[in-house]
Amino acid sequence: MKTPIPDEDVKSGSMSEATKRKLEEGKISELDFEVAQILCKINERYNISAASFYKALDLGHAVLILTRGDAGLLIGRDGKIVSELSSSLGRKVRIAEVKGDVKKSISDVIMPAKLLGVNQMFHDGKEITKVRIARSDLAHLPIDLPSLEKALRALMEQDVKLEIE
Repeated sequence: MKTPIPDEDVKSGSMSEATKRKLEEGKISELDFEVAQILCKINERYNISAASFYKALDLGHAVLILTRGDAGLLIGRDGKIVSELSSSLGRKVRIAEVKGDVKKSISDVIMPAKLLGVNQMFHDGKEITKVRIARSDLAHLPIDLPSLEKALRALMEQDVKLEIE
């Protein structure tokens, strides 16, 4: 399974000097290390070796796990893998695919709320992605608005502005 942390570190449960340097530089987080270890244990039972874990984001009451591969591999049949991740972390877990279909990725994060649209706009010489959500769906969002904006910024790797209509 592909993770941002070397297999030797994940299996041993301790960080090498190179991994500690990545942690200090902010390239990975403690949560990334923890999720990689949990996924390694899950891999022993469910064989998710084709899965690709990219990054984990702490959203307070939830954890967003980003993947560069098929998100379905980290969800698992009948949601077994995501539910095991959730119980191991003690928080709700969301899985989203990075750099796939943008609308689908955003929809995965905000589900069960519905996405009205995604637009690209330019402001002060930089590109901003505007994500539109219906006001009636605010109660259905899985996380609060500031955490959602942070998650979408990390998912899209650019500035994001939430628009409630």
